[in-house]
Amino acid sequence: MFFRQQTKLSMFLKSVLVLFTVLCISTSYAQQVGSSASATLRKLDIRAMDETYKEISSTAVLGFMKHLTDPNDTDTLEKLVTLSDDFIKKYPSSERIGEVYYYYGKALTQLGQVEKGIAIFEKLIANVSPDHIATTYYSDGMVDALKWRPYEYGLLELGLAYDKQKAYDKADAVYKKLITDPDYAGGVQAQSARQILETDITSRTGVFLKTHIVWKGQTAPNFWMRQGESRQQRICLKHYQGKIVLLYYGATDTQNLNLKQLHDKYKDQKFQIISMNPDVAVKPVAKPVETKADAWIHFRDTHGKFADMFQIHTLPAVFLLDSDGIVQETHIDAATLEKTVAELVEENLNTYADPRTQNLVTKAVEAHGGFEKLQAVENMVMNVSLYEYFPDGTSEMEGFGKVYHYPDRFRAEFYTKERERSIQLFDGTSLYVSEGGKLQQLPHEEAKYVINRHKDMVFHEPIWLLIKLAQKKIPIQYVGTEAVNGGSAVVLRVRQPSGKPLKIFISEKTHLIVQYIFSDGRVDTVQSFKQFKKVDGIIISHQTVFKNESHNEVNISNISFNAEIDPKLFNLKN
Repeated sequence: MFFRQQTKLSMFLKSVLVLFTVLCISTSYAQQVGSSASATLRKLDIRAMDETYKEISSTAVLGFMKHLTDPNDTDTLEKLVTLSDDFIKKYPSSERIGEVYYYYGKALTQLGQVEKGIAIFEKLIANVSPDHIATTYYSDGMVDALKWRPYEYGLLELGLAYDKQKAYDKADAVYKKLITDPDYAGGVQAQSARQILETDITSRTGVFLKTHIVWKGQTAPNFWMRQGESRQQRICLKHYQGKIVLLYYGATDTQNLNLKQLHDKYKDQKFQIISMNPDVAVKPVAKPVETKADAWIHFRDTHGKFADMFQIHTLPAVFLLDSDGIVQETHIDAATLEKTVAELVEENLNTYADPRTQNLVTKAVEAHGGFEKLQAVENMVMNVSLYEYFPDGTSEMEGFGKVYHYPDRFRAEFYTKERERSIQLFDGTSLYVSEGGKLQQLPHEEAKYVINRHKDMVFHEPIWLLIKLAQKKIPIQYVGTEAVNGGSAVVLRVRQPSGKPLKIFISEKTHLIVQYIFSDGRVDTVQSFKQFKKVDGIIISHQTVFKNESHNEVNISNISFNAEIDPKLFNLKN
């Protein structure tokens, strides 16, 4: 049930505690990097170093976008050079040094100081681990952050810098290094390198004009926008999964692609246009062109977030996404765009219209208790006991707990067999975990992973999943039939809120959901009809078996619906 995705209740709560441990280890590491530098870094203000890096990161994103829109506007890039140089001198052993090298080198090359930029990129390649992961936090205060590898990005920029100097042999060596590395070969940077190597060498100027093409077949990065004059409403790209999405990045005059005509023609057919204007002079407000829910969304990328995430080097940029968020077309003219949109829209609508899926969902809804009963479930309270079952027939109780569960928030309390208590609370915005007897807010980047897990878990619950399927709110693909525990089951494929695929197996005999298969191949199975029971007229699984390599975890739950939950349980003081 609720802890199906996490594989067991204790692992779900322990994962948060592990994240806290990672935070402590990271802080300790930042204070003690290397034996030779540990004494120095212990004396430094780690917080000041982090704040300086955030300023460098946000300045870099803004500076590169300004260079994109007006190459003569160099003030921000010059500021970035000064900040980066000061950071490297003050914090030479920082774990952020790789990303600072990257920003520094790119700023220098864009300012025309190519030789200095090459020297910085060469230091990056020589001194930074290829596996080091960097994080870009954007200055608009939204919740998304971009994960990337400075070594990988630095290789491409170093090759481009060599091309600027017409040092083509050196550039080719760098590009080949990028595309032959198995860790990078499938990425956008390697795709760019391949495109450059296929270009006539005499036309290589160090500016990769075809950069958008390399996104074809790639999943578009998620990004958040603030909507409305108050900027309180937040929307993100993933909210539009299930629709065909056209992303347009360029000047406000969009008539050259007939966007208005496309919007008017397909707006009621699961099609969404999101247009962005890289205008650094205007306050960042994501204001819809229309006020209806299906409006064409337009906003100004005043922070450079979109340009950075999609690595845009030329304007305008066009990205056409399918219902799974995968880029299908870029660099597309008006005639081809309308034809491709029509094809994708028709194909997407057909996934909703397959009578086999809707007939199956209708029967599953009735088998679980009926549409009205499922739709009326506002919350679920679970008393959970968790056992480990081993191949030799032995079992061991791991712990027990209680979960107060709404679709958008929850509170979970868990006791180990040693009677140690853990609490986790998600209030719809932030995640809190117990530490020292008090609830402490988990930093956003760590909490985001757990919150996304929670949203997927909610999605798996038949009481809420079947309603979404019945209301045709998400695409459903009919896969076929397979044998499950001696019986036959129909298989449907859907997308979880995280974007990961999920296969749902529904018994042809009982019409109840009997199995899930996740994108990593993990199987979570309800093994027999005896594990189902009726609560308030709704059929649920009383016992969930989590299949592991060496043993099974079994979650046995006593469940009640629409309980009167004390509001104090969601008070941080409790």
